[in-house]
Amino acid sequence: MFVEDEELLEIVVHYKKAGRHYVAYNDQVFNDIGLSEEEKAEFDSVTIKARPLTWGLYNDLQEAAMVPDNLGNRRWNYKVYKEHKLRSIIVKWDAMTKDEEDKPKKVPVTPQMISKMSPDIAEVILNTYDQMTLIDEDEEKKS
Repeated sequence: MFVEDEELLEIVVHYKKAGRHYVAYNDQVFNDIGLSEEEKAEFDSVTIKARPLTWGLYNDLQEAAMVPDNLGNRRWNYKVYKEHKLRSIIVKWDAMTKDEEDKPKKVPVTPQMISKMSPDIAEVILNTYDQMTLIDEDEEKKS
């Protein structure tokens, strides 16, 4: 009934550069789409540890998405919601980059680094998070 603070969700995203964009899949889709071992080897992966969805986080995300329009009325903004959600849920990741000497270096989890993430990868993270935290119609029918 109550979510424990240390109960982080794990989201694995497999990705590869495709021109100026990325092809990205969550772990389940990546393993189910029938790629050969050679094709799978073309992908890198990142593991994200995410905060579980709690009633408090749910309400904070909803409230953060309420922004004033041109008339001063508060309206729900989906873009703001997604942006705030991505920044709020990511606690850790194993994302790496290279430093000036071409040595591997961990990428810190900061709002600035999250904002630099490819939209293709960010959408996979958000969609996977939703699949993990929200009950769908099939699950609701089973209960």
